[in-house]
Amino acid sequence: MQNTSTLLLACIWVLALLGSCGAKDRNPIPVQPEPRGSIYGFVRASDQNGTPVSKAGFTVELEGIDNQKSTTDADGRFEFLNVRAGTYNLTYTRTGYATYKEFGVSHAGGNAPTVVRDVSVTVPSSTIVSNLTAGVPNSSGIPFSLKVSNSDPANTTYRVVFFAGKTAAVTAATGELLITYDFGSAVGQKNSIFSRDVVRNAGFAPGSTVYLVAYGVPVQLMYYQNPATGQVVYPSLNSTPSNVVSFVL
Repeated sequence: MQNTSTLLLACIWVLALLGSCGAKDRNPIPVQPEPRGSIYGFVRASDQNGTPVSKAGFTVELEGIDNQKSTTDADGRFEFLNVRAGTYNLTYTRTGYATYKEFGVSHAGGNAPTVVRDVSVTVPSSTIVSNLTAGVPNSSGIPFSLKVSNSDPANTTYRVVFFAGKTAAVTAATGELLITYDFGSAVGQKNSIFSRDVVRNAGFAPGSTVYLVAYGVPVQLMYYQNPATGQVVYPSLNSTPSNVVSFVL
């Protein structure tokens, strides 16, 4: 009799346990939804003379956990909706304009939108630099001469940016940015000079050979750094560099 009672109690306990498990299965712990929210920002645009132009029609592409595209309105505003929390990259494009990239935008999601910093975009320079020469450094600095020409009649401001490197293969991608010169509104041969300090501050020691290259640049010098490579990109430069010259500092 005692064994029968014990067996009965054990069965009741097992049934109660199974019932409890079934209740838990019928009422699972709710899964919290992923936080989502909006991301927005503004684009500013100018021509190569620095004159503001229409901000509408730029395509802004969001890349990350979610991928979306947005087009700027007349105010230059763009917005992405229902975006999951995460870190995103943004790419700004419009036909005829330099491409700009923004990396590592942190988005928490939720009710408060993520506001991206304003981005200024311009067209690549039509200023072409050629016949670059560098003279012997003197007490005043490093004299140089170059020819400025232009492929776009709308361009009335001729600016040139110089990059320096340690080999004859120097480019904007591999060199150190030295200085930018504004040569006014007239094309032709230009002569000027920059100080030794400009070169020394770029990391070149006295007595070293410095290789120099120049590019046409609009009033707004666009640049961004690619975190994957550490390289600084200058998308608004004229795509054609000058010849490379050298001098001993």
